[in-house]
Amino acid sequence: MLIKSAAEREQDLRQLNELLQRPDATDAVRERVQKEIRNIRAGAKGEAEAAYEINFHLGASRNWAVIHDLRLEWQGRVAQIDHLLISRTLGLWVCESKHFAEGVSINEQGEFTAFYDRRAYGVPSPIEQNRKHALLLQQVMGSSIVSLPTRLGLALRPTVETVVLVSKGARITRPKANIDGLDRVIKADQLRTMLTKTIDDESVASSLVSMTKLISSETLETFAKSVAALHRPLQFDWLGKFGLPTVPPAAVEKPVPVRTSTPSPAFEKVNRVVVPSPAPTSPADSAPAAEATDVHEGRLSTSKLATAMGLRSSKEMLDALVQAGLLEVNGDGHRLTNKGQQAGGRYVEKSRFGPYFLWPKDLRL
Repeated sequence: MLIKSAAEREQDLRQLNELLQRPDATDAVRERVQKEIRNIRAGAKGEAEAAYEINFHLGASRNWAVIHDLRLEWQGRVAQIDHLLISRTLGLWVCESKHFAEGVSINEQGEFTAFYDRRAYGVPSPIEQNRKHALLLQQVMGSSIVSLPTRLGLALRPTVETVVLVSKGARITRPKANIDGLDRVIKADQLRTMLTKTIDDESVASSLVSMTKLISSETLETFAKSVAALHRPLQFDWLGKFGLPTVPPAAVEKPVPVRTSTPSPAFEKVNRVVVPSPAPTSPADSAPAAEATDVHEGRLSTSKLATAMGLRSSKEMLDALVQAGLLEVNGDGHRLTNKGQQAGGRYVEKSRFGPYFLWPKDLRL
């Protein structure tokens, strides 16, 4: 019986893809983010393949309870169990699933090497990872936070087994040496056969002990649901992991040097923006007036106005200003209209950033 399905990772992938678009993300950060995305996708694929095999054989069975994606927290430690199978004899099978798309190799010392893009990478031993998960699960089972099934007033103690499930299309290269736990590294489609063989291979004494712990399907379901209720999902701080601030810095317009040739009487092209030449008789748009300190009070540059209005770029902001009639297009540039001046738009010609427009921070389009 299926008690809990795996959680989707789409939200994490969406957040990580958004980080790739951040202007303050360096190439090194983007590379780390892309690696994280690959790992999540590979892990999700491996878990999905294993979950399919498990659900196909055990999902409808009344003799097994299936819990996918179980995260336990206990005394400051965490166990992320990919798949937990519980039998009616209270056998708990902790399954760690690995994708290893291009195969995995284990050497004589039990060290694992995975392959990606035809390159070899050392990876942590999934056998040891799973043993830690199983140990924490045993401790949780022995604590007061779990109500174990009882018989004659005595709590029935579960047994915990481990198995590592590798993608059924992966190649597993094994050493000749006998490594403890290596026989429990199998392909996902071999799980049902291994469970059956393990049960069949039990000694008569072990079988009798198991039968004394046999519980009903209803008790199994109740117990499995109480275990699934211990799940503590993790809300990952991706910004913190990659050292990025919560709010990205506002994009800064890159000034283009003003041409030194004499501008035309009507327009001057600056920063790909065409603006009226400053007229001495018009203090509202003259260069001296624009250079006055009070012209910046309550005003934002085009790029900062775009950020304040939730637009993605200065270009979108310029397009919106044109549609509002505050700017008009002339050739491949823009010029400030009378309406734009009346709305508080200003043109700054001389500054250490080069010429640019200023707009009231409370501008409404």
